[in-house]
Amino acid sequence: MKKILLSFSLALISSLPAFSQNVTYSYNFNNGFNELYSRGPVLSSACTGTTATETLPITVTKKVYHFDKGCGIVFNDATKNFLFAGSYTIELYFKLDTISGYKKIIDFDSLSQDAGYYNQSGKVVLYPNPASPDSMIPQGQYTYLAITRNATSKLMYMNCNGVTAGTYIDNTDKYVYDANKLLVFFQDDKSTNGEQSSGAVAMIHISNYAMDSTTVKSNYTNLHTTLHIAAVDEIRSNVTVSPNPATDKVDVTVPGACSYLLSDVTGKALRTGSFIEGTNVLPVYKLSPGMYLLRVTSKADGSSEVIKLIKQ
Repeated sequence: MKKILLSFSLALISSLPAFSQNVTYSYNFNNGFNELYSRGPVLSSACTGTTATETLPITVTKKVYHFDKGCGIVFNDATKNFLFAGSYTIELYFKLDTISGYKKIIDFDSLSQDAGYYNQSGKVVLYPNPASPDSMIPQGQYTYLAITRNATSKLMYMNCNGVTAGTYIDNTDKYVYDANKLLVFFQDDKSTNGEQSSGAVAMIHISNYAMDSTTVKSNYTNLHTTLHIAAVDEIRSNVTVSPNPATDKVDVTVPGACSYLLSDVTGKALRTGSFIEGTNVLPVYKLSPGMYLLRVTSKADGSSEVIKLIKQ
C-alpha cells in the first residue's frame, strides 16, 4: 500500500521549454478509439465499454466513453515513438465513479510498478512522491487534469481544473514510459491490483512537448474548443483544404467568390481576406503549431462553412 506522501511545491511554473515539431494526438471518443486527425495510434482496451452522448458541465453535448472498473485504456507508442524524447503533456477530461482511497489514472510501466498518477480521496498524487494538499477531484463529476514533463529540466507540472496541483523534478525518469512504450489510463498496476474505479472519459490529449502553465490553464478555460468537439459544423462538401495538417501553406478550393476569417480556437481573429472561385493558396508558415478555425463565407448567399485547420 501507499507510503507517507510528501508535500507539493506549489510554485507556479511560468514557462516550460517546448519540444520541436510540437504535435498533439487528440482522442475525443466521437469516433471510438481513433485519433481525431488519424495521426496517432488507435487506443485499445481489454474490455468492451459503452459510448453514450452526455451533456457535460461546460454545457457541451458530446459522446463519452464509459469504462468499467479495471478496464483500462491503452496508448501504444511502439510504432510511432511519439514520446521517445521524454517530454510530454497529457490532458484528460474524465470522471471517476469512486474517489475513496487510491485510484490510478495513468500508469507508465506496463502495469508492473506502483508508481504513477493517482487520485487519492480527491487529492492529486504523483505516487510515491507528492500529493496535492487539498482535495481537487470531485466524485462522479467531470474533471480536467493535466500533467507535463520537460525532458531537459526533468521538471513536471500538474494542474487540476485550471489550478496548479504541484511540481516535481523527475531526475530518475520514473514518469517516462518503459521499453514497452505504453501509457495505460484508469487501470491499476498488477502489484496492488485494486486501486481503480469505473468512470467515463470525454477527452485524452497526448502532446510530445511540455506545455507552459499558462497554456494549460487556457486549455481548461476553453474546454469547449479544447475538447475538439463539433462546436461548429464542418461541411467539407463545398470547401476543401489540403494538406491538413499543414506546415507552410494550404490550398483552399471554393465553389465561388468567398471571404474568409482565420482565427485561433478562442475566436481571436488572425487574418481576413477573400478567395476567388477555384483553388487559392493560404500561407500558414508564420502560425505557431496548433489548431485554427477557417471560416469561409459565400459572397453570393452569405452561407458559411468552418474548417478546423491544423498547423504542424
